Amino acid sequence: ALGVSQLERLDDYVSRRHILAERYNNLLADLPITLPYQEKNTFSSFHLYVIRLNNSDDDNHRIFFQSLRDKQIGVNLHYIPVYAHPFYQKMGFSSEDFPMSEAYYSEAISLPLFPIMSFKEQDRVVKALTELL
Repeated sequence: ALGVSQLERLDDYVSRRHILAERYNNLLADLPITLPYQEKNTFSSFHLYVIRLNNSDDDNHRIFFQSLRDKQIGVNLHYIPVYAHPFYQKMGFSSEDFPMSEAYYSEAISLPLFPIMSFKEQDRVVKALTELL
């Protein structure tokens, strides 16, 4: 029932996410980060807005992430590489087997993006990023 009721607002939610994603793209363009890439002639719902810290490592990533959290910015990590989950660790997979996954995970941070996010809230995220970078 909840899912069906959400479907009625889906177009509005996706439209708002597009507005916010485009705004992030403009506001963050000059920072030393990699913005989400979207292939031409494709469509995204912008379920997530994931930036990548340029040339980051695990320590820098962790500090940056925690610094944003300390500023009450609701950043997240999406997604932990599959090989890092206990089931696959027991099978012998390691980070050395997947250097590109490891690099991505040491750089990626999901910024807050939700349909009822205000421009003021988004500006607060951008300000915090700018201060830290």
